[in-house]
Amino acid sequence: MRKILSMILVIVMVCALCLSTTTALADNEGYEYPKLNFTVAHDIAEAHPTHAGVARWAELLEEATDGKITLTIYPNAILGSTDSQITQCLEGSLDCVVIGGFSLLASRGNPAATVEMMPYLFESNQSAMKALDGEFGQWVDTEVCQAAGLKAMCFMCNGLRHIASHGPIYTPADMQGQKFRASNVSLLVEFFEACGSAAVPMAFTEVYTALQQGTIDGFENPAAVMNSNKFDEVCDYLNLTGHSFTTYIPCFNLEMFNKLDPEVQQVLLDTAKEAAEYQREVIYEYEENSIQELADRGMIINDEVDKEAFREAVQPVWDKYIAEFGDEFIQMAVEGQK
Repeated sequence: MRKILSMILVIVMVCALCLSTTTALADNEGYEYPKLNFTVAHDIAEAHPTHAGVARWAELLEEATDGKITLTIYPNAILGSTDSQITQCLEGSLDCVVIGGFSLLASRGNPAATVEMMPYLFESNQSAMKALDGEFGQWVDTEVCQAAGLKAMCFMCNGLRHIASHGPIYTPADMQGQKFRASNVSLLVEFFEACGSAAVPMAFTEVYTALQQGTIDGFENPAAVMNSNKFDEVCDYLNLTGHSFTTYIPCFNLEMFNKLDPEVQQVLLDTAKEAAEYQREVIYEYEENSIQELADRGMIINDEVDKEAFREAVQPVWDKYIAEFGDEFIQMAVEGQK
């Protein structure tokens, strides 16, 4: 009797496996992937987990299409700054660009996209990614990326941002009269101004030299970026302000993406999502390790930042945004983190 039951169980499992395989084949029955190569660029150091995430995407895509669809990756700003890469992608000379935050698209379609850089909107890297996996992320794709002419393929994690500087920063008063590099995002500029300092617009590729020469007193970014680019060589302090968060988004030229066969679109999206899951796991650990590695190399880690003082200082930034755009997108991000 026991042998009969075992045989029945085996037969049921085999039938289930066959049914699963048949269903998967039926979903793509008769379709043969065309031979395609897409170009993707970013300004990230190859030591950073996001480059590893994009490389993983390329591997998964090639595996899923039996080598028919491939990605050629141009890392480390080989093709210019992020702004330049975005322009190249929109013009069609580049298929995909990895942007360090959808707030960079605010000037290209939806100015409300600056909400990403709202000071102290996100509690942690994990909670921010949870929001981006839900309704908030859908809004980012359709109302920000697509409004700018791009298609978001997935959301990778950049991380909570901190301030690197030549001296310690405990409260906004310690930033008075200093100059900090800022990307071209209005809320980030307003953050520095609310803290009594000056925001200096500058491409990321110029920051290391500017710090070395004393053109600026500091800049802000996640610890992983500071570690992979060795900013400890030109900054003495890493102040754990955690003042804002940004994502990394591989974005395709929307017009080009829409012309692809639905099967190609789907395999691109599916493999990108899987690569994003891999990148998040790697960067969460890398972010924590980066703080220790920076400390080991001599950077002073300041974890005594008075965040309540910063929240109070930046309240006018919140008030200004809400007066202009309402609080719908803020609430969407807040609720999505729960």
